[in-house]
Amino acid sequence: MRRLKLLKLLSWYKELQEEKAKVRVYHARMALQKLLEEKKIIEEEYKECFDYLQKEKTFFADELRAWFNYFEILKDFRNIAEKKIETQQKYLEELKEELLEKNREKRLMERLYEKTLLRFNRENLKKFLKELDDLVLLRRGRGFD
Repeated sequence: MRRLKLLKLLSWYKELQEEKAKVRVYHARMALQKLLEEKKIIEEEYKECFDYLQKEKTFFADELRAWFNYFEILKDFRNIAEKKIETQQKYLEELKEELLEKNREKRLMERLYEKTLLRFNRENLKKFLKELDDLVLLRRGRGFD
């Protein structure tokens, strides 16, 4: 009986760990989605500026230099965003692997609990049937039939 309680507690604990891992994966996915949106905004800004430059035909040297610097800054931001996205994707993959491991551990604990419960029920059934047989034999031995 003690073993059953212990396995049930462990199953519950593993389930909590799995839920915690699920929440972490969810938050990592949301962070990745946010990073992808930020990168999309940067790329849209880059495209809009490039389209504007193609429409305008005459620029002063200072304007061209300013646009060039702005494009360099946008390019740097895009590179930073790509690195962040790559890092977040690796982190998300690690969390997914952790979630799979927690799920396996939880299922293992559940199976151990079920097997132990089945063994416990079988033993109790055997004890009950033995006691019932003993009572039947005792009753027949005393001649109460």
